[in-house]
Amino acid sequence: MTHDPSSLQNLHDIAIPASVAWWPPAPGWYALSLSVLLLLAWFSVKRYRAWQDDSYRREALTILTQIEKELTDSNQYQQFLPRLPELVKRTAMLAYGRAQVASLNGTDWLTFLDKTSSTDLFTKGRGRLLSNCSYQSTIWFAELSYEQVNELYSATYYWIKTHKRGF
Repeated sequence: MTHDPSSLQNLHDIAIPASVAWWPPAPGWYALSLSVLLLLAWFSVKRYRAWQDDSYRREALTILTQIEKELTDSNQYQQFLPRLPELVKRTAMLAYGRAQVASLNGTDWLTFLDKTSSTDLFTKGRGRLLSNCSYQSTIWFAELSYEQVNELYSATYYWIKTHKRGF
């Protein structure tokens, strides 16, 4: 019998190579993992610093909420409205520095508030009342309607919530 190379009897099973192990990973995976960890650490530190930098804003919003509650409970505008300009001025000084903010008053102050929050609530809206709250008499407060006070509060809230630092 001759040996025929094309005979089906000479066929053997296909040899399947061993599967590739998952561990240890290739060096590229170590580099990618390290890069992701460093990026995550950098992002976490950046977010934490931003959160710390905004602590003055959270505190101002807490005080503003307390003022609103007191206004709602008592309707004594003359007692609580004078606290709004003080709160906004203190918040602005923390955000922009005393040198830039302390000397502002009147129209310049209202324009500054509008520019730093991209609005016109203070120069054209009820926010104009903010500059009067510190110096007006009890009679002036008695003439204010609930809607005027609410709009002033809303403008103040909007500014504290949305002003941009480093203007």
